[in-house]
Amino acid sequence: MKKLFVLASIMGVLSGCASTQDSSEITALKNEIAELKKVQRQVAIKVGLAELVRPDKIELSSEGIWIGSESADVVMLEFTDLHCPYCKKFQKETWPKLKEQFVDTNQLGVLARELPLSNIHPKAPYAAVMLRCANQQDKYEAVKEQLFDLGSAITDPDIANVIKENQLDEEQFNTCLADTKTHNLVTNSLNDAIALGLGSTPVFIIGKKDGNYITNYEFVMGAKSFEDFTAVIERVKSSK
Repeated sequence: MKKLFVLASIMGVLSGCASTQDSSEITALKNEIAELKKVQRQVAIKVGLAELVRPDKIELSSEGIWIGSESADVVMLEFTDLHCPYCKKFQKETWPKLKEQFVDTNQLGVLARELPLSNIHPKAPYAAVMLRCANQQDKYEAVKEQLFDLGSAITDPDIANVIKENQLDEEQFNTCLADTKTHNLVTNSLNDAIALGLGSTPVFIIGKKDGNYITNYEFVMGAKSFEDFTAVIERVKSSK
């Protein structure tokens, strides 16, 4: 999407006339630019073009699930669908190496989010809620593996096995499954993904941690190889 003409004009004025403006005028112009960018992003999201006006930095949502160190210099946002075969491929083939080399050594923190594509995987949102409920009992990674193995054909007996095999408190788990707050967390993640222009899975956003944000970020789309992830992580790590 082309930048709005008025936005480009204001930026040109700001860069060309700064020496003759006082600080209050510069601040006012900066605020106006920020507001124009905000409006532009809102319009882009509504028309399905959010990927063209992504922000300079992405906030690390407090609703995400952390894997590894939250203080790592590099953070990877993961948006996944538990019934997506490519998400499963990443989980089985790439994730073990990535976790061993970068997450377990505190070089990379992972913030897991949900992006269930219900139009092609109708049961994926419920699987995402199940994983949220497992996380309440500190069984995120084990249950995630199991849900990928079960896939979209998951049945009530399968759910009972998940509870039994992971020694989950059944009453607590079922209460969580019925809690609208848990469902809202998944919905919020879906909305955050839409705001970033995401519409496929898996998607990974790897960036340098800056407070509660990531900057200098790059996207990895799909079940790429360990080598592909390594190259992005190293580039982000060395970025200024």
